[in-house]
Amino acid sequence: MTNADCIKRQNPKEDELLAISKIVSINDSSSYLTLDDPNLTKSVQMASLKQRATKIINLDFNNLTKNVFDQKESNLCVPISVTSLIRHALKYDLNFDDEYNNYSIEKLLTIFTMVIYPRSLSGLNLNPNTDEKDFQSTETELLLKRLKNHTYLMKSGWEIIRKMGHPNIPKSVFKYETVILNKNFIFSRPLTVTGAYLVSKGLIKFHQMTLDRIEECNYVLQNTMLSIDAPILRIKMDNPYYVTPERIYQKLSLKQESLIMLHDNVSMDMVNENFGEMKKEKCYLLPKAYSLSLSLV
Repeated sequence: MTNADCIKRQNPKEDELLAISKIVSINDSSSYLTLDDPNLTKSVQMASLKQRATKIINLDFNNLTKNVFDQKESNLCVPISVTSLIRHALKYDLNFDDEYNNYSIEKLLTIFTMVIYPRSLSGLNLNPNTDEKDFQSTETELLLKRLKNHTYLMKSGWEIIRKMGHPNIPKSVFKYETVILNKNFIFSRPLTVTGAYLVSKGLIKFHQMTLDRIEECNYVLQNTMLSIDAPILRIKMDNPYYVTPERIYQKLSLKQESLIMLHDNVSMDMVNENFGEMKKEKCYLLPKAYSLSLSLV
């Protein structure tokens, strides 16, 4: 049986995975590779990411870090938002004291983009190839599934994170849940949420943010795309929510040019670029959001 035969089985053994996932080095690589090829990513060394990162500090957040990481011109809002939830869960679910700062936003973002769910750092570092930003988009649920589950070649994303620092995080289980925002939503822990902006006629820009708390019937959100909005956003809970055009036919009823969706007997006004009065450059939340939690084994 060859090393690769183990991937045909449902649960390959750890030593088998190690045997087919070793690093291959090329002797005298500089003699054969053209390092100034325009197709190569000009990524700054990850060790200097912290020095090049920009933050807005000492903001009014209760559950999230008070310093907001600036994603600059990148599209890395999803891993950045999930990183914030992991840091919250470490502190409040596991009572884990990151005394040596081994699980900072910069270090978690590095392990996300370099190992767990590889993505270019274009727009965040010195990489001049802005076309790579088109390949940075990440579906939130896919990233959460990758954190929870192992692949044929690698352990679960959470196991990789758990052992990346010293001391290791105690053995624990990673869970995530889907929640539906609405005007009567009861807050229990921070969430990763999606906002939709109408940036031009018919063009929608989606952006992932993190819900810190609910205050006086307002969602209080941490925003990392400082080029499009303020670092702290407050959105009324009874504001219209965004619904994608392809989902209009699901659980929606058309009433006098407005869209109404029912969830647990709670009605919500819905808008999109074709229906309702969606205002340009104003943030509308999508109802679907996610929470994550950690529990000791």
